[in-house]
Amino acid sequence: MLATLAGCGGQGTPPSVAPDAAHVPPPPDVGDTEPMKLHRLIFCVGSLLAAGPAFAGPTRCDLHEFTSSRELHQYLSLRAVEVVKRAANPDGGLATLVSPTATFNLGAGDVGRPLGTGIDGARELARTMKADTYRFLGWDYMDRSPGACSKPEVEVEVEFIDSQGKHVSRVKFTFETGHVRVVSAVGWEQSFETGRL
Repeated sequence: MLATLAGCGGQGTPPSVAPDAAHVPPPPDVGDTEPMKLHRLIFCVGSLLAAGPAFAGPTRCDLHEFTSSRELHQYLSLRAVEVVKRAANPDGGLATLVSPTATFNLGAGDVGRPLGTGIDGARELARTMKADTYRFLGWDYMDRSPGACSKPEVEVEVEFIDSQGKHVSRVKFTFETGHVRVVSAVGWEQSFETGRL
C-alpha cells in the first residue's frame, strides 16, 4: 500500500523501499507560484517601509534643553538678530544658521518683495532693511514648558529699525527645531515717526 504525503500532492513511497530509507524530495510549495512570490515580496517591502519610522532613531531636536517658554522666546529672538548681524557682514558664517532652502520676503507698501533663498536671501534681507537697532517683545505670559521638540518648526517675531531712514521692519522668523536654522523669514517694512512728549 502506498504511503500518501498528506497535503502535499506528492508521490507515495514505492512498496519495495522501506519508508525510513526513502529519499523523497520536498514537494513544491503550491503557494509559491511566481505571481504569489511577487505579491509576497511586495507585501514584505511595504511592511518594512511602513514600519521604518518605528525602528528609526529619535528625531533630532536641538531645543530639548529648554523648559521655559520665556527662555526659548529670548533665545530664538536673539538667534534671529544674530542671523541679520552675520548677513550684514560679508565674512559672517551663516551656514549653521540658515537652511539652504530658506525663503526671505520683505513687503512694503502694497506688495511683497521676495528676496531670494538661503544665504543670499538672508544677505538681501539685511541689505534691504539697513537696520541699526532691533527690538522684540518679551514673553509676559505664563511661563510653562514650551514643548518645542513636539513640533517641526517654531516662530518668533523681531523688529529691525533703520533709525536714519525712519523705517521699521517687523519680521517673523521660522526655525526648524532639528538644527535651529531659519527656514523662512517673512516681514513688512513701514515708515515711522517719533517725538518727545
